[in-house]
Amino acid sequence: MLNVPRTLFDLPDDVIYLNAAGAGPRLHSVNDAAHESVKGSARPWAFNMQAWLERIESLRALTAATLTTEAEALAFIPAASYGEAIAAHNVRVEAGQKILLMAGEYPSNRTIWQRTAEAASAHCVDVAPAQGESWTAAMLRHIDADTAVVSAVPCHWTNGAPLDLTAIGAAARHNGAALVVDASQSLGALPFDFDAIQPDFVVSAGHKWLLGALGLGWLWAAPRWRHDGKPIEETWLAREQREQFGGDSAQPPPYRPGAARFDAGGSAHPISIPMAEAAMTQLAQWSVEAVAHQLHALTQYLDERLATHGLSALITPDHVGHFTALRIPPAQVDAAQQALSHAGIVCARRGSGLRIAPHLHTQRADIDQLVAVLHAAL
Repeated sequence: MLNVPRTLFDLPDDVIYLNAAGAGPRLHSVNDAAHESVKGSARPWAFNMQAWLERIESLRALTAATLTTEAEALAFIPAASYGEAIAAHNVRVEAGQKILLMAGEYPSNRTIWQRTAEAASAHCVDVAPAQGESWTAAMLRHIDADTAVVSAVPCHWTNGAPLDLTAIGAAARHNGAALVVDASQSLGALPFDFDAIQPDFVVSAGHKWLLGALGLGWLWAAPRWRHDGKPIEETWLAREQREQFGGDSAQPPPYRPGAARFDAGGSAHPISIPMAEAAMTQLAQWSVEAVAHQLHALTQYLDERLATHGLSALITPDHVGHFTALRIPPAQVDAAQQALSHAGIVCARRGSGLRIAPHLHTQRADIDQLVAVLHAAL
């Protein structure tokens, strides 16, 4: 188990923060990087372009190593929705085909595909599990030869319900469909096996479990898209000969090799890059596997304490290790959320429950306090 002091995080003593799925708890090292970057950005005469470009590539390589993939697979994006738009711009959707979406999925994973379907005279299908059925089984039941795109996630954003992306990816490939994954609720807290899943595109925000800055996330592209994919904008940072601002007006320079062709303009931000660098450095020191193991122990302890206090009905029975949700009766949700807020416990109301998403600053005593407040309120 990791021995992580709470003092690494910028959290007051009277706050129990359980909303890492909304925004990652800020590390002091990330704050320090932001403050130094603000000061540095005020001195443009001291800016070294070559050193800055090298720093950007160093962050790409560090992120790739931490997430167990190749640097050439990653592109800088400002948001998961931007990455979804790149995927929609590249995958093939024909008239009459269907795009599979998860019922109740986050809007950024829905609206781009609705627009794509409309433009191609295709249609979207909301996939929802039947009574007693898993999300994985529901998705597999809908994947067939008419499927153009499967939009999926490692776990549902409201309650942590898991999906077997390896099985879903195999079914998608068998039927000639593209698999696009939003891993914003898993990257950094749950290992992602790119080789086993074989998605076309994976997108992720950087401010959640990756603990970085809002406005800088990641796109992973499969090998075919690294060589033939088309970006949705043209930034000089994504082209070869970046140091040459002139050139032939009739022919643009070739794209940089790998997924760097998808780098978003402005993503090389003088503040967000150092913040992401500090966050990824810490995550690499911990390792994603160790973080996942520790968070799983915390949510397992939460389930055990709820059962001990006669609150088993609140437990989401099948959830990923790093977060879960409390299934509180609708008539009692307001009272429960108010009681938690008064006790300094921060969580998020999502769907029909209260999402509980701890991080390494969370102690078992925090879980005990959460359960005690719920026991008194319900």
